[in-house]
Amino acid sequence: MIALSGALTAFVFNVIYAKGWIDLEVYREGGSAVLQRASVYDLAVGERWLKFTYSPFAAILFTPLALVGMETAVALWVLVSILALEVLIWILVGRAAVRSRGRRATHTLLVVIASLPLYPVMLTLWNGQIGIILLLAIVVDLTHGREKWRGIGTGIAAGVKLTPLIFIPYLLFARRFRAALMVGLGFLGTVVLGFLLLPADSRYYWGGAFFDTQRVVTEQDSDVFNQSLRGVLTLMPGSWPTVPLWLALCAVVGTGGLLVAAWTAKKVDELAGITACAIVGLLVSPVSWPHHWVWCIPLLVLWAQRAQRVDATLEKAGVGLLWFVFLLPGYITLATLLIYPAHAGMWLMLLMGSYVLSGLTTLLALAVCYGRSDRRRRRRGSGDD
Repeated sequence: MIALSGALTAFVFNVIYAKGWIDLEVYREGGSAVLQRASVYDLAVGERWLKFTYSPFAAILFTPLALVGMETAVALWVLVSILALEVLIWILVGRAAVRSRGRRATHTLLVVIASLPLYPVMLTLWNGQIGIILLLAIVVDLTHGREKWRGIGTGIAAGVKLTPLIFIPYLLFARRFRAALMVGLGFLGTVVLGFLLLPADSRYYWGGAFFDTQRVVTEQDSDVFNQSLRGVLTLMPGSWPTVPLWLALCAVVGTGGLLVAAWTAKKVDELAGITACAIVGLLVSPVSWPHHWVWCIPLLVLWAQRAQRVDATLEKAGVGLLWFVFLLPGYITLATLLIYPAHAGMWLMLLMGSYVLSGLTTLLALAVCYGRSDRRRRRRGSGDD
């Protein structure tokens, strides 16, 4: 009912105002270019002249959207996205071993209601982004797929958006070599398909365009909504050696974070490890928009389950604080930039930087648990001697 209501509301709003869902419009235009045998990278969509920044395989995948009107595409996309959100939360709730199907459905409904207003989720729905669908695909692939095929779905997701490639080193660190190979093969398959069907666009994209962040961010990545390490660094006052410092931070956060994620998957839970890995990817990526942070959903649910399990008041308060972090700063920033742009200053950057801070804090907390567990293991080993 929530998904149907959301789809109907989106349809009516788009019919009346024809505003929003700009990324979905880019997807449709990309699919239309494929059908018309035009270059998807020559597009300039909407008032902001947005370009198609995804892979040729993604453009092929979006061709069905070009076969229906924009209003229908909006309704279907919102419907599928909310259904994907509900399935994801159903899986996460099931992790807590809720035996009653009715109770699990109730918990799922409550978490869905709590998740919908979060800024990354609402922005994903409003822009018509694919993030929630890819998130579900990765979770299902790495936790519920047949063992010998695990990784293929994540590789295909990486063929749409490159960021899931972070799961290859994660799986290698976790010594899941077959799954890492499957991710690589799934991704390679999308590249090959792109060359077969769109050779010119594939040569352009894989010839270097995929590495050009200026296609998605203007003004040298200095956008207040870029919630990655690089995005925060470019907003810092003064003359910073941004690129060298960013690369150094990526080396530390990337390597350390992936080790922590692999340990978390082994000692705690596979879903927790996957979520930690995704956070590492968001931090080290050149560009991480707020809607990329839909990984806050499993982060919040998994932490809430732990807080309930250990019955720790401080941890329950932490879950509530994190929920507000992913709820308020985005809306406050957007409202300030739209209504009072003259009041936007350093405080706004610090406010939106809370996403990056939350990600770093999560990895640090897991690292501390890792260290304590390792010390206890060594002490037990010494005692046995």
